[in-house]
Amino acid sequence: MIPKLPVCADFRTSCLAIPRPARPIETKGFAALKPASQEPDLKRFLPALGFCAAAVFVALAVFVLAYRANLNQLSRTGAVQLDQASDRVLAQLARFQQLPNLLARHPVVVGAMTGTIPPQQVHDFLESTALTVGAEEILVLNRFGRVIAASDLEGSETAVGQDLSQTAYVRRALTGGLGVDHAFEPRDGGRDFFFARGVIDGMAPPTGVVVVRADVEQLEFEWEVDATVVAFLDAFNVVFLSNRVELVLRSDGQGAMPLSAARVYPLPVVQPFYPYSESYWFGHRLQRFGKTDVMPERAMVLSEFLPRLDLTTRVYLNVKDAAQNARVLGYLALAIMGLIGAGLIALGQRRRRLADRLMVEAAANARLEARVEERTAQLQQAQDQLVQAGKLTALGQMSAGISHEVNQPLAAIRNFAANGIKLIERDRIPEAQDNLTQITEQVDRINRIIKNLRGFARNEFEGVEPVDLIAVLSDAVRLAETRLRAEGVTLNLSAPKTAVMVAGGPVRLQQVIVNLITNAIDAMSGQPEKILSLKVEENTDVVRLRVADTGSGLADPSRVFEPFYTTKDVGASKGLGLGLSISYGIIGTFGGSLNCRNLDPVGAEFCVELLRTKADK
Repeated sequence: MIPKLPVCADFRTSCLAIPRPARPIETKGFAALKPASQEPDLKRFLPALGFCAAAVFVALAVFVLAYRANLNQLSRTGAVQLDQASDRVLAQLARFQQLPNLLARHPVVVGAMTGTIPPQQVHDFLESTALTVGAEEILVLNRFGRVIAASDLEGSETAVGQDLSQTAYVRRALTGGLGVDHAFEPRDGGRDFFFARGVIDGMAPPTGVVVVRADVEQLEFEWEVDATVVAFLDAFNVVFLSNRVELVLRSDGQGAMPLSAARVYPLPVVQPFYPYSESYWFGHRLQRFGKTDVMPERAMVLSEFLPRLDLTTRVYLNVKDAAQNARVLGYLALAIMGLIGAGLIALGQRRRRLADRLMVEAAANARLEARVEERTAQLQQAQDQLVQAGKLTALGQMSAGISHEVNQPLAAIRNFAANGIKLIERDRIPEAQDNLTQITEQVDRINRIIKNLRGFARNEFEGVEPVDLIAVLSDAVRLAETRLRAEGVTLNLSAPKTAVMVAGGPVRLQQVIVNLITNAIDAMSGQPEKILSLKVEENTDVVRLRVADTGSGLADPSRVFEPFYTTKDVGASKGLGLGLSISYGIIGTFGGSLNCRNLDPVGAEFCVELLRTKADK
């Protein structure tokens, strides 16, 4: 009984998966093997030192990456808080900003300009309005910038008669715009916002100015307690308002205050800012203040200019949590690396314990490998003989399968030769030349078959070329036509009338089709109804040839392409089970596929799938 061989990538050969052993290890006893315990101490500790350095580097990298990510997240959070702080101040000042626009056209204020309204009535109106909106003071100025009326809430009697013509907000209001300014008020030592609008009696220019003064401390009182330090700095880098009262009127400028700032703020009033050192990490501005009760020890500084108030909003974000979180992740990475190092040390100790035992086994393995080498050579020789026997068996089966195909050209050659002799005797040379041409074509056909068989026997590979599947199918049907009639098989052929070009080889593809037709005829032996269906299906990239019969079906479709698997009787024609295995390999060399399935209720179908060539697309 011939053992089953696994099919290789090339269908024309079979192989046994026998591994090639390595060359035997030559040893001259245990003295030739140096124990690991004799290695120098420095060399043994170098890997450990390298791993420690790598662990520190990994922990540092984790810290840096985590710190950068935390700073980026903190920066995004600070940007939101920055916008919220600016919007909050603008919302608080909105009522004071709109009030001058309303008062500038009020009859009482206009009457104060013309003198038609008594001063006491003007004072009462201004006082009532200031109490209603929460303004610190409301002033009415004539066109020369001198105060003629005041709400008189906070000792404003001192404001009447005061000349404010040189203030920026009054000059702006006299030109028709809305005057906005902020300043330190020396009368009460407070910080105020000023909003001014010109009083227009009929038409421009303004006949006077209405000024609304808002107290900054009142705005700060309305703020909620926030862990983030928020400050608003003016053009002189002096903190004008803040949610930390300790920061108010502190100068964050470098060096002495300019003279222009000294005229706005009395020198004893402005204090220096808390000392700090500044640095930049990953593009973020950081300031270190040290130990203070007001500022974070280390803060991220974000700034945004507020043009409507001519102030710069600044937030100081505590980076302590960001740094602490990054340190925790760094320590965690170092601990993980330590655990990995401990595992590697344990593994190294185990390997050293195994080293001595392996050295003992090395000598025995060397002797065994020498014996394996000898046995392998014997098995290789047996394998080569078995492969050659399988190839010759398959070649014999293929030769028997195409005997009818070879006999037809030989019979035709004999007829053409006999007719040619008679035609030459009758001096009909042109017709004799036609017969000789037919003989040449039949010889070429036989030559292609023999060449393919010789290539199979010599383990040769022929290239893939465009082949007309319709022409090959027609030739295969003609070869099997005699047997189809003898077996009483009805042929149903469904194929295009035009050429269908596929990738393959004409002789080998014809061999596959003939083999499938022959197997289908054998499968229908003894069946009451014998119908063979050949159908060609075209697709964009592939062409399918379906060969279906009405036989008894396949006992095990998953094994039909295995070498030497057959359901035919021993000794029958092509009964060794190599035909489908060889056909499967042939289609594989074309870049296609061959599969099968059982049909319902009876019969089986084989599907040959081939690639279409570019010429046919």
